[in-house]
Amino acid sequence: MIITISRETGSGGHTVGRLLAERLDYDFYDKEIVASVASKMGIDKKLILENGENMSDQDYIDMKSGFVPHYKKAEVPYEEIKEAQDKVIKSIADKGNCVIVGRGADYILRGRDDIFHVFIHADMEHRVKRVQRHEGVTGQEERIQKELVQKDRSRATYYRYFTQKEWGKVENYTLSLDSGIFTKTQCTELIIQAVKMKHL
Repeated sequence: MIITISRETGSGGHTVGRLLAERLDYDFYDKEIVASVASKMGIDKKLILENGENMSDQDYIDMKSGFVPHYKKAEVPYEEIKEAQDKVIKSIADKGNCVIVGRGADYILRGRDDIFHVFIHADMEHRVKRVQRHEGVTGQEERIQKELVQKDRSRATYYRYFTQKEWGKVENYTLSLDSGIFTKTQCTELIIQAVKMKHL
């Protein structure tokens, strides 16, 4: 079984994925994919981390129009990163029994019988509070909210460019969970139960 976790920024999707892998004794992949792609391409991990599932509106327009300035091609080789990332994710999935977070894995691995796609989301209030706890800050709600909106927008733009689908739409996933209502542990247990029911 391969479980993919897509998530809104600040929803705790990474943590849910890690807890899920621990409970099921599955391999867990998130930043490990970044490291593998960077190694195969011989480029900085930061470039993969920032552009392996994110794309600015301007880059989307440039890519769609077919006109990408030379300096941008050298700076962010989206197509090459996507190709290398796809290969890494498919190779990981072929090993079986794993949890993969983000990077469009739900689309890359579409059509497989041994797959279960999850989307983790939460309302803005819960997401802001989670970021505050993670950063150890109080206040700064406006700044945090702006960053969350921008990160989700760039993630959705990347997904739209490479899949022609809308990121976060329920039809792309087997299960969608609100981590503002359910705790991360509860989300984990609900996913496990849903996976079992799907494969009875």
